[in-house]
Amino acid sequence: MFVRALVVTGFRNLEGCIPLCEPLAVLLGENSSGKSSVIDALRLLFTPETGPRGRKWITEQDFRHDPAGVRTTDVLELEAQLTGLTSQEQARMVTCLAPSLGAGCARLRLRATRRATGRVDVEWFGGDSQHAEVEAWAREAVVFTYLPALRDAAADLRPGRDNRLVGLLAALAPVGHDDRVEIERITAEANVALSQVGAVVEARTSIQRRLGGMTGSGGFTQQTDLAFADPRFDRIVATLRALAGPSVPLELAENGLGYNNLIYIAVVLAALADNRDAALRLLLVEEPEAHLHPQLQDLLMRYLESESGNGTQVVLSSHSPNLASAARVERVTVMIAGTEDSPSSARAPREFGLGPRELGHLRRFLDATKSSLLFARGVILVEGVAEQLLLPVLADRSGRPLPRHGVAMINVGGIAFAPFIGLFGPDRLPCRCAVLSDADPPAAGSDIAEDPPDRSARASALLGMQSDTLQVRLARRTLEWDLAAAGNWKVLVTALLPIKPRVAARLATELAPLGDEERADRILVAISDVKGRFAQELAAIIEIPDVEFVVPPYIREAVEWVTP
Repeated sequence: MFVRALVVTGFRNLEGCIPLCEPLAVLLGENSSGKSSVIDALRLLFTPETGPRGRKWITEQDFRHDPAGVRTTDVLELEAQLTGLTSQEQARMVTCLAPSLGAGCARLRLRATRRATGRVDVEWFGGDSQHAEVEAWAREAVVFTYLPALRDAAADLRPGRDNRLVGLLAALAPVGHDDRVEIERITAEANVALSQVGAVVEARTSIQRRLGGMTGSGGFTQQTDLAFADPRFDRIVATLRALAGPSVPLELAENGLGYNNLIYIAVVLAALADNRDAALRLLLVEEPEAHLHPQLQDLLMRYLESESGNGTQVVLSSHSPNLASAARVERVTVMIAGTEDSPSSARAPREFGLGPRELGHLRRFLDATKSSLLFARGVILVEGVAEQLLLPVLADRSGRPLPRHGVAMINVGGIAFAPFIGLFGPDRLPCRCAVLSDADPPAAGSDIAEDPPDRSARASALLGMQSDTLQVRLARRTLEWDLAAAGNWKVLVTALLPIKPRVAARLATELAPLGDEERADRILVAISDVKGRFAQELAAIIEIPDVEFVVPPYIREAVEWVTP
């Protein structure tokens, strides 16, 4: 059994259906896009693994408010859609079964109503009916453990009543288990042996003598003793402490924060795995990337992928491109930040109609850099390194700095735009996307006949993919050619000077009497074998405020499109 979707009405800044992958769901999105609200909705619907102390309650702030802070509804509803129920699980959740969702599916619904007095009434319903009440036994079929973003792993593994190790040991050695009896026996015997050590006997006698002197032998008499541990199981295991280190185990306070977080997650997963009463165990983790360097983030994601399943579902939220790139694209749910006019919503790339080939391509190409498109408010797709180096400074020249507008620029490493384009659209990622490519017209004298003759068939096909959220802008020929033809030939020759000083010096003289297109042709030939370094030198010059530079129209239009 897994949670396949969460349906939300009137809850905070969320609305609609949020698809969740099984058995590992990765919620990605910019800040304030609703990731934490999804986690909190699951916490409200299901039972905490730690018992009533961990339960989350609905408050005034959970009801939808407008941008001015005025509450706009007195009713909120949360619905979990579950799938893959076994026959035994169906029997347990019989009041939640939902044939309308398919065989082996169930619904669990919470409705909260705020009364005029400020009191919040909560009702539970199950199945396809709007009125079928759900008994606690069915609601407790799904339990969760929650790891907040700002967690203190060392504190939660420190000796005490709230020590996470207590739950793990209690699950491994339940009441009546031989190991529980053995732990209590060893502790009791150790107490007896320690109480007979001379220093302990002397300390006990000294304390008793002085206490007796203070209270006398009448009705105020007190008897004292010294013990090293209460020989009851729960008190014994509460004193356990986790140790860790690269070679010699250390106190967690002496260990790195990142590794402590991994230990904490390992303890929680171990405790969840040993909870046999629940049909589904949810691990809800906010920002698992906390204090982890990129390589450990990648290893953690791979481990969570391998550990989920077999009755455990992991739902994590993140804004780390490293975690996003480590996750399979099929696992991802992208949270779309709301506006003043609309609440936050969710999109899942696996529901975009992409075939196995396209998904495989994205899985291979969405590295830590390209995964930033999943968090962006706008995206520009470019062909290569030159565009990647030059476009940010050209956007600055256009008065539209890309970072300020939340725009991600993605170098697809060639002309394979199609899989990335498939991510964008009204029912997909709704942000604006611009594709910058070359028209690639046939060379003069070529036998290749294109229709129209000013661009290649590939470029024409790209133009045919345009939509309300996707625009394609083509260079007349190539990026460098268009930069030169826009009247910037002197700046380009200056950029070439430290790379090919003799060639640059000759061009400075020979290009002066020529027209813009002839100059562009000559410059393109001169830089053909040094395009990457040339782009770096040119970007450095364009950054100088006093240098005059004209941004070609196709680049300016693309930048303006994604930064409305």
